[in-house]
Amino acid sequence: MELRLWEGRAPGAAGEDPCRDIPFLRVFPALGGSSAAPAVLLIPGGGYDRLTDAREQAPVAAYLSQTLHITTFVLYYRLAQPDGTYRYPVPMWDGQRALKLVRARAAGLGVDPQRIALLGFSAGGHLASTLALHSATDFGLPVHDAIDAEEGRPNLLALGYPVISMDPVSVPPSGSYRNLLRDYEGPELKHLQTYLSGEENVTSHTPPVFLFESMDDAKISPQNSVLFVSALKAKGIPVEAHLFTHGEHGAGLAIGIPEESAWPAMFQQWLISQHFVAR
Repeated sequence: MELRLWEGRAPGAAGEDPCRDIPFLRVFPALGGSSAAPAVLLIPGGGYDRLTDAREQAPVAAYLSQTLHITTFVLYYRLAQPDGTYRYPVPMWDGQRALKLVRARAAGLGVDPQRIALLGFSAGGHLASTLALHSATDFGLPVHDAIDAEEGRPNLLALGYPVISMDPVSVPPSGSYRNLLRDYEGPELKHLQTYLSGEENVTSHTPPVFLFESMDDAKISPQNSVLFVSALKAKGIPVEAHLFTHGEHGAGLAIGIPEESAWPAMFQQWLISQHFVAR
């Protein structure tokens, strides 16, 4: 099943191309048919200009829905184009709308509106963390309806090898940085470098966090995760972080990868400890 985030044209849409201009959710119902299952909004990575699909989408969604009995919503958000279309804040509009849509339609979707988690990988981790850290804002969304009045804070936040920092002094700029902030400059760019750096925006309202990363990540600096974990601990936010010696960026469930392949079972135990899923 697929759900469009907006019934009509999405805010800021440049056209009606279903592959580029229409953000939507692909739904993986929880095995067992619970009338109030926990839900995960799964946000794949790809540098904000594409979506990785081989390992971060269907395999992870199937694991969550079939093994952990979590209704899972894979988010297909709009991607930054070479001309700057769909740069910041459009992906944030799509992500926040997705979370609020799931809450608004919880009864019809068979999910518990008080058990909704975000799980983001790589650039999707940046989007997920930004949504969690700035849940009280609408990122300048130009139009609103009843769904936009829903609570935007997730109950839990989970991140896999995430992009966190947009501060080029702290972490070398990634493709996510260049695509999301394309053509921003001057004071506006400086503001966004701080506003969109997760390590600079942790508050007492930040939900509990689960995070995993490999310290030999060859694509995204693990310093992203180190900075974020330090900031969470400094604010007293519950965080379970697994910084593996070895792993692969973009690994999804990391099947067959030493060390990193342990994360799904660790995640399950963390969800149990958070009373999000049953034993």
